Amino acid sequence: MLLLARNLFLASLILFYKSEKNNLTFTVHHTCSIEGGKELVLKNAPFLSEYRPLEDKKPFLGEGYYFWEYNLDYAKVWGRYHYSNKYFIVESNVYIDHERENYYLDLVGNRKHLVFFVRLLTKFNLLNKIGTKGIDLCFIIDYLRKTIPEAFPFKVIRAVDYKNKDREGIKIQFNDKGNSFTILNPRFIFSFKNKEDIVYLEKPFITFTS
Repeated sequence: MLLLARNLFLASLILFYKSEKNNLTFTVHHTCSIEGGKELVLKNAPFLSEYRPLEDKKPFLGEGYYFWEYNLDYAKVWGRYHYSNKYFIVESNVYIDHERENYYLDLVGNRKHLVFFVRLLTKFNLLNKIGTKGIDLCFIIDYLRKTIPEAFPFKVIRAVDYKNKDREGIKIQFNDKGNSFTILNPRFIFSFKNKEDIVYLEKPFITFTS
């Protein structure tokens, strides 16, 4: 009975998620080491970010192939800090197809997707009113994919990268009547579970060498 109730809940949640669809294209940047040279990088990029928590490898959205969405400046910052300032940035245009079944979860610009994700985490006791109870998002995504794949079948995830005590964002107040503001240069990231899930509109190229 409990299994039936769970399956009915998941079915209704998936239908809610699917009610918002469109097709999108994005310019993205992938930062990687210069090791191996340009030919090797262009042949093999993007490179897998492995999820191995015991080795302190914890990519933000779990294991996958990562891109910054149209953010060459922060791709350079990532290269300086994570590749000792010896890096390439590979640029490409990718296509996201919302008509593809269980493909894309947008935690940036789609409120229905966000509501879906919050309801899913709440259902499986991974979230409460104050947040995720100290559980990392990378762990949650890895857990859902491995233990409840029918609840989390998504191949592509888009999210905002906020830093604790971040002072780099361009914040602009809406008006002088309160404390509400928006950020003009947020950092968006894409994670593709599998390399074959990436649909390119043009051949990737190296747009920057450190």
